[in-house]
Amino acid sequence: MPDPSKKTISATQAPALFNVSPYFTRWMLHKNFADGMVIDQPEGDGRMQWGRKLQPLVLEQAARDMALEVHANEADVYLRRGLLGCTRDAEIYSPDRGPGALETKCVFDFGIWMRDWQGGKHIPRHHEIQLQQQMLVGDGSSPFAWGMIGVWVCGEMHYYDRDPIPDLWTSLEAEAAAFFAAVAAHEAPDPFGIPVELPFLSALDRVAGKEIDLSAGDEAEKLAETVRMYAWSKKQEGSNAKVAERLKAEILALAGDASLLRFAHGITVELSPRSVKEHMRKASVSTTLKPYIPDGDAPAPASGGLKGQMLDSLFGG
Repeated sequence: MPDPSKKTISATQAPALFNVSPYFTRWMLHKNFADGMVIDQPEGDGRMQWGRKLQPLVLEQAARDMALEVHANEADVYLRRGLLGCTRDAEIYSPDRGPGALETKCVFDFGIWMRDWQGGKHIPRHHEIQLQQQMLVGDGSSPFAWGMIGVWVCGEMHYYDRDPIPDLWTSLEAEAAAFFAAVAAHEAPDPFGIPVELPFLSALDRVAGKEIDLSAGDEAEKLAETVRMYAWSKKQEGSNAKVAERLKAEILALAGDASLLRFAHGITVELSPRSVKEHMRKASVSTTLKPYIPDGDAPAPASGGLKGQMLDSLFGG
């Protein structure tokens, strides 16, 4: 749960400071704090709803399995410490280690368990950051010396006992301070250019006649290839829909509020708004991309690349 006062970064939001959240990026978070852009994920997803229903049972099972006191945060109390905050699932107490933070997760698909959790060998980065921030916030005055992630996987429980990661704690506080300073100075970061940003990038107002020339520089050839790949993938029907979506997000991130992009080899992309009326489906405004690639230009590349992600040094790879 985010801080309704917007005075702190919540534990769920914290991974976005490093652009490793599957739900929003640092740019989206900035737009939320600075401009009030709504980025909260809807709770209509069936798995999310079942996760909430199962949470009390998972906490009860954790208390039995660990033979420790577990105090559920039934009132959804939000705690703050400095510029960071959290709404913990529960607090866990050990006689020899004192209080700790307990975060629960529900995984309903073995495919997700094998891919994101590597069959139990790996904690996804955003979950690690979330728990580490809960430990850092502690009781609001002092941090907790330990924490635990309890994962329900298709009827089986798995537990991860976690110690503090001091470098990450330092980075969380530093990035939160830098984030709020940027919000106060109205200095938005660049979009990351990934699909989760797509609805928000697509809804940006376009400035008629504004052009951005990307035809020169060290990245010129790579950027031109991105447009070629986007145009090619759009022609391949559904088989490359995800590729097209990813590349569209990258192009929109480059464009900002411009209405025309110019690339090497005479390649251009025209961006124009498209409105959907209420009677057809939920009213919305999006952006249509119209790429132009001169005849005889080089064929589409085999693949396109996303920007790299942060925090490798803190997590060992």
